[in-house]
Amino acid sequence: MLKTVKGVVLREVDIGDYDKMLTVLTAEQGRISIFANGVKRLKSPHFVATQLYTYSEFTLYGSRDKYYIRECTKIESFFGLRDTLPSLALAAYIAEIACDVSLEEQEEDTLLRLVLNSFYCIAKSSKPLDLIKAAFELRVLGEIGFMPDLVGCADCGKSDFETYFFDVEGGTFRCDDCFHRAEPGFEASLNRQNENEGIYSGSRLIIPLSRSVFVAMRYVLYCKPERLFAFELKDEAQAEFYSVCEKYLITRLERNFASLDFYKSVKQ
Repeated sequence: MLKTVKGVVLREVDIGDYDKMLTVLTAEQGRISIFANGVKRLKSPHFVATQLYTYSEFTLYGSRDKYYIRECTKIESFFGLRDTLPSLALAAYIAEIACDVSLEEQEEDTLLRLVLNSFYCIAKSSKPLDLIKAAFELRVLGEIGFMPDLVGCADCGKSDFETYFFDVEGGTFRCDDCFHRAEPGFEASLNRQNENEGIYSGSRLIIPLSRSVFVAMRYVLYCKPERLFAFELKDEAQAEFYSVCEKYLITRLERNFASLDFYKSVKQ
């Protein structure tokens, strides 16, 4: 029985001289494995559509354990991803996260759109790579059930402050007064150069956030998907935003990513 799906190639594994096993993220069936016979041949009609990070339409046969390609057609190759090594490395990081958090045989329309929007933004070089990375990290966590509570202080419920003490593990924040009542051993006047690393309360990492970074986090989590990257941060807030989003993702997913290490090594 044939089925037709649209999906983006997140991973490829070479099999022999001419074949590949593809991991593809689709809207209807989530993450699926596709055996692509002969697609490494330059003359293969499926050569272009089965390239890494390409969004294609696949006509498949087989079972949920392994699908085979009958036909496939490229929809978007995101060719600009390959213009620089840092942009390609960021695409690899996004793809690795998507592979890690996506489910098999489950609808993943929201995640697919997020990956495609991120690839498009990278390919068009419309925003700094680190901003795309951070916005993706935070938004993907919200989409898979790790939405931080940024509505109000976990103790008093208020939300308008100069400094927000964000509990990375708990996904909540406290205002200055409530934080220091709960954690009297910490001084309010923290050295700004150390704030990106945060401070520890027992085993919990607490990161003080400026107002502009907190507003940016709220925007990323609650905006319409097509407006995800339509914001800017001033220079002094950028590093803070990039740091907290990465730390929140690593803490929540409880693993490191080889592609993240590679991205950091090539973007210097």
